[in-house]
Amino acid sequence: MRTAVTVFLLVALWSGELAAQAVLRSGSTLQVLPGTTLHVPDGLSLGVEPGASLVNDGTVVLAPTATVIEAPGSPITGLGTERIDLLVAAPPVGLEPGGLGFRIDAAIAPDSLTVLRGHTVLTDTSGASGIARWYRVTAGNNSGLAAAIGLRYDLTELQGIAEAVLMIYTAHPGDSIWLGIPSAVNMPQTTVSAIALDSLGTFTLFDGSLGTAAHATAPHAGLHAGPIPATDHLELNDSGPGFSGLVVMDAAGRVLLRQRLPHRTKRHRILLSGLASGLHLLRTDDGRSLRFMHR
Repeated sequence: MRTAVTVFLLVALWSGELAAQAVLRSGSTLQVLPGTTLHVPDGLSLGVEPGASLVNDGTVVLAPTATVIEAPGSPITGLGTERIDLLVAAPPVGLEPGGLGFRIDAAIAPDSLTVLRGHTVLTDTSGASGIARWYRVTAGNNSGLAAAIGLRYDLTELQGIAEAVLMIYTAHPGDSIWLGIPSAVNMPQTTVSAIALDSLGTFTLFDGSLGTAAHATAPHAGLHAGPIPATDHLELNDSGPGFSGLVVMDAAGRVLLRQRLPHRTKRHRILLSGLASGLHLLRTDDGRSLRFMHR
């Protein structure tokens, strides 16, 4: 049985502007029901104390200057989403819209920026599961950002994944193939960071070992590649039906190499000269894919 909700509203006047905080006290539970929307107005901070529970099965919409403050161990949960929309007219530095745990620095202004956060567990086509938190970030100017991002997590969301091996993964809308981005884990700040992203998209955290070797991640697997890590070339072998084309993408989803072969083959050598070091995704023309490390 859910306990009664006790929310205290604190209001203060600073420099002529109204500032307020709504606090969900320890032992209390607040549920946003499916199909309903909770609006958090400008200037309001919505706090969740240790031992309190905010279950969002609907939608929480934050005004541009509204924030949520979640105590460690008491993150918002549920099947719904939290969203904030704002205008960013200058290159952001350490910007964390709405306190939702997505931080961004960028070389250019993203213009309009929307951060959508959810708490369902997403899975890779290999069957691996991520943590119980994901972000979908869209920008009006979504190219050439040279962005550094940070994703905050709560220890209650890890789904058994060791904190030290967390890695940021990204996917295109509607795509269940996730590409790992070289990341750094800051355990004291419960944040995983990545740099040099050309664009923004959908992000979550998986076990980083998913991206440390070449392996097939799509249906009708049979692709094998070596040597790993690759240096100047990659030998691609297929125990499946063969392929007649392929693309190689970087961690930001940019296409670095596209090849159309004269006939269907099961063996092919790919020259990697000019490709930057890091994790890459290779995808064949029939939708199969594998990740590989290039050094």
